[in-house]
Amino acid sequence: PYPEIRLANGPSRCQGRVEILYNGSWGTVCDDDWDIVDANVVCRQLGCGHAIVLPAAMTFGQGSGPIFLDNVDCKGREAALSECWSHGWGIHNCYHYEDVAVVCNEFSPTQASEGPTSRTLTASVQDGESDGSIRLVSGTDTCRGRVEIFYRGNWGTVCDDDWGLSDASVVCKQVGCGQALDYKSNAYFGYGTGRILLDNVNCDGSEPFLSACYSLGWGIHNCGHHEDAGVICTGLDTSTITSFTTSVALDYEETLTATATAATDSRDQPSRATEVVTTGLLTFEQESDGVRLANGNGSCRGRVEVRHRGTWGTVCDDDWDFPDAQVVCRQLGCGAALAATVLGSFGYGSGPVLLDNVGCGGGEARLADCFHLGWGQHNCGHHEDAGVICRGESGSKPGRERGTQCWGEHGQGLPPGLPHPIPSAGSVRLVNGSHRCEGRVEMFYLSQWGTVCDDAWDLRDAKVVCRQLGCGHAVAAWGEARYGQGTGYIFLDNLKCKGHEPSLLRCSHIRWDVHNCDHSEDAGAACGIL
Repeated sequence: PYPEIRLANGPSRCQGRVEILYNGSWGTVCDDDWDIVDANVVCRQLGCGHAIVLPAAMTFGQGSGPIFLDNVDCKGREAALSECWSHGWGIHNCYHYEDVAVVCNEFSPTQASEGPTSRTLTASVQDGESDGSIRLVSGTDTCRGRVEIFYRGNWGTVCDDDWGLSDASVVCKQVGCGQALDYKSNAYFGYGTGRILLDNVNCDGSEPFLSACYSLGWGIHNCGHHEDAGVICTGLDTSTITSFTTSVALDYEETLTATATAATDSRDQPSRATEVVTTGLLTFEQESDGVRLANGNGSCRGRVEVRHRGTWGTVCDDDWDFPDAQVVCRQLGCGAALAATVLGSFGYGSGPVLLDNVGCGGGEARLADCFHLGWGQHNCGHHEDAGVICRGESGSKPGRERGTQCWGEHGQGLPPGLPHPIPSAGSVRLVNGSHRCEGRVEMFYLSQWGTVCDDAWDLRDAKVVCRQLGCGHAVAAWGEARYGQGTGYIFLDNLKCKGHEPSLLRCSHIRWDVHNCDHSEDAGAACGIL
């Protein structure tokens, strides 16, 4: 059913220049945006295992005839190269000296297969008995955290491309932590260090350990540590509890001393080492009576941190809004609140998340006096750390504060007297399409409209936009500024929605100020009209 492909001019049918059959003619593929994930789809379609290297241009010579595909962007699970995104058949800006080639790891397969073929190979390459060992780091207990895997003497991380519940279930089973409750992406448990050892992991759930699952191969990836994968498991399996807790305690000690990440250990409170590291890593500009603001480049803005029983921690952004920000700003002597920020706008904190579902009326003297779930009770990660932006005037007049509250009720500090209602943070719109349910995706955040980067953008993300706008089903998720380039901030990158989230802001993503995009990568969506 898919257009046939072949690898030409190589020593075997599993290495050579990529050629694809379309409309009765063989043509080539251009190397713009070509990477190991795209090569992997080719190898799998041919039943040749997975790609082990991207050969330099011209390794297998120039092709002839048409150049059929350009800017190919596979996600990794496609059954055929023709299923990956590209500019369309025959649309390119290339020459034949840019023809791509691949080298796959199985040189004489018996026949093509439909699914991943390198599962057993990946498992057998293990060198030494501890290769493939797993640990969970930086979680609030030993059965949740960033997934780290051991290979050839070093611990490394796992990239979240294609990461899902079946992968998480293999991890939970391997570490003796029961069932998987959830899988996490975009460094939910903080950025790891060292090598990224696995990418595009695809377990079916029956494997005894993670390294037995299909992946691109040890150390082959196209990721950064902002994509480190994590898991949340149900809890310790009692049959392994003794040996497991011993090894985990050692792992955490090693993590703290070797990489100085501010990970809390398996006890409720951070260890002494953690507190030292935490204090050393962050510069705090404003502190008063158990509340301080961090990482704001100014004394009256930043991530909100609170102190409880001698330990500093963060506040989760669930229900975080303008009245909560008012209380913090007043408690710090920072005048009126301008905005309540969410989703780690001022960077990811460390240590425990101490408050969640804070509900202030606005008149409380201290943040701790407001409603909350209880100290340390939460269901959050540091990507949800709350922050504030205050006017910065000590002792501002009460009337002025009331005025600010009036026009900033959505947590956005815009000048009074605007003719239109202020959109709430996280509102979306589609621009430059043929109807209101199609166009460039724009989101209102930090008092302005901005765009979304197309890295990892797919139909699940578009589905959330369409539902948020009250449109029909998602029909297409477009990249590369199909509806024209936007302006202003690029607020979201590496979006990885599961599809059921109430808004784009609630999908996993990397922080708005650390993306690697420009407006030529603005994402678009097309929805049906109800």
